[in-house]
Amino acid sequence: MATAPVAAFVKDSDGRYIFANPFLLATMDKWMGPGWRGKTDAEMWPPEAAAMLRRHDQAILRGDGSQVFSYVMKLKDGPHTVLFIEFPVPAGDHGIGVGGLGFDITAHTQADAERSRLGAAIEQVAESVMVADRDARITYVNSTFETVTGYTRQEVIGKNPRILQSGLQTPWFYDAMWAAISNGMPWRGDLVNRRKDGTLYTEEAVISPIREPSGAITSFVAVKRDVSSERAIAERSTQLSRERALISETIRGLRPGASSEVTAQAICRQVLTLSGAKTAAIFIFEVDGRASPIGFVVAGEPDPKVPVLPRERSLYLRTRAVAGPWIEPWISRPGAPNNKLLSSLGIHSRAFAPVRNAQRLIGFLSIAAEASVDEVAAADMLPALVEFADLTGALIGQDMAKRASAGRGRSHILDVIAHRAFRPVFQPIVDLARGVTVGYEALTRFTDGSDPETLFAQAHAVHLGSELELATLQAALAAGESLPDSAWLNVNASPDLIMSGKPLRSVLRGSSRHLVLEVTEHAAITDYSAFRTAMTSLGPDVEFGVDDAGVGFASLRHILELQPAFVKLDRWLVSGLEADEARKAMIVGLAHFARSTGCCLIAEGIETDFELAVLRDLDIQLGQGYLLGRPLPAPDASPSLVADVDADASPGRVAVAV
Repeated sequence: MATAPVAAFVKDSDGRYIFANPFLLATMDKWMGPGWRGKTDAEMWPPEAAAMLRRHDQAILRGDGSQVFSYVMKLKDGPHTVLFIEFPVPAGDHGIGVGGLGFDITAHTQADAERSRLGAAIEQVAESVMVADRDARITYVNSTFETVTGYTRQEVIGKNPRILQSGLQTPWFYDAMWAAISNGMPWRGDLVNRRKDGTLYTEEAVISPIREPSGAITSFVAVKRDVSSERAIAERSTQLSRERALISETIRGLRPGASSEVTAQAICRQVLTLSGAKTAAIFIFEVDGRASPIGFVVAGEPDPKVPVLPRERSLYLRTRAVAGPWIEPWISRPGAPNNKLLSSLGIHSRAFAPVRNAQRLIGFLSIAAEASVDEVAAADMLPALVEFADLTGALIGQDMAKRASAGRGRSHILDVIAHRAFRPVFQPIVDLARGVTVGYEALTRFTDGSDPETLFAQAHAVHLGSELELATLQAALAAGESLPDSAWLNVNASPDLIMSGKPLRSVLRGSSRHLVLEVTEHAAITDYSAFRTAMTSLGPDVEFGVDDAGVGFASLRHILELQPAFVKLDRWLVSGLEADEARKAMIVGLAHFARSTGCCLIAEGIETDFELAVLRDLDIQLGQGYLLGRPLPAPDASPSLVADVDADASPGRVAVAV
């Protein structure tokens, strides 16, 4: 022990030191000075260390056998871990004593701690780690491996890693991998593996050989990362590029000015090349709620004709389309449209994507496939279908929306006509000089509060203007029978209705009242000669008036060509007339023009006493407006309830005769 690089000591039965070798004295000189001999641990060491050493000494003296323990001691250069081995020894005259050796195991302890930290890190990393021996038997897996694969350690230790193989990669793929690592080279690549529950996943793996100091390969370690999501994103990106290319090709292939149906067919053909489906179709929701096809293509066959879908099926599809794209199994429905065709094609599933215009649902794009619902979903067809549905909405959505809007407008007008959702009212036309009601203008009020001018315009836009005019004209003539026989009746008619000839003659023939047909101002007359012929065909009892002179198409030429009995001055000429010399001059000129051409002026929209007074001063003979009488139903518009203007009244006063 004199030269050994370990601490050696002997203590007698009382715990007093009787021997200490040079290494111990040199190492522990902080506590064991020159007077160490004969001292106890309590006299030299810190209390905690002394008590620990005394416990082990007493165990030896009791006959409990050798004691092995470690203790961290603070030396000059820092803490050291010391391993103590104590045992009974003869102590000469001191009887049986305690001998001991002390080994500095600080380096070993640090290595163990490092190994522990490394093991903990491997257990906690996000990558899956697997170690296999030279015979390809698994000897270790970390917790991430268990999470990713679904297998526990107990289930895989001792097994071959092939238990993870999916069967999607060829045997020679694994032969090449084994050849690389068994020859000492690391291998990198993607493994498509199968979890315990049967689901597939993709791992990016690095498999490296582990060598002992001699260089011999003893085992292999595989560090793997689940990259299923990343590979799916990359594949989706590639797929999107293909879709964009197909969409660009679709747009390039469209003819300028092509109809919506031609465009829809072109889109359907491209959808088939994208998805591998057997059919592709585009349907639009009509006003009546049913889905109508505007495009239908079958792979490898001529384009078939497709009927409008039944109402119940259309309602189901509209309800589903509101929520977004979906896939559903195809079910054979004998008697359903295209059921025989789809059955012959071996269809098992269908996928749908809504077609929208300005966020409003107008239809849907669908495909029919031989694959099952799960296979179609796995192929990720829906995103591509949605892309083409959006393209459909962008290319033909506005046209389809206009069609649908026109259809809804047409349906509304037809409903108004069918249910007679209107009533006639009559506004008096007054002789301004005498203050006497000499006629009435028949106007229409709709029960839903719609603006008459707007609704008539909508009716003409959907080619129902003449039908609505005839219906309201019939109602006005019937209600006007209760008006005084001495008063004439002004009714409005568009140039289209007048040119229709027979329908208008049939309606007017039933009235015995003197009628004035006012030509509405917001429609052009392109052939005055033909128009005059149509007017003459209505008979001598019908006179004509030009409505709202000064706006729209009611120009001086209009008046000269038609030679009307009456010309109405628009409200904008009358409003605030008392303060506008230019308009006064215009009305004077129109009055002179009227006298020269043999017609009579009617001033519309008289609402103030001042306007009335100026019109009298300008020698305007007839007028109507809220000041003279509001539009009322026939019984309420009789002369007994109409304001009779006192010709002698001063501006600001109206005499009312009841």
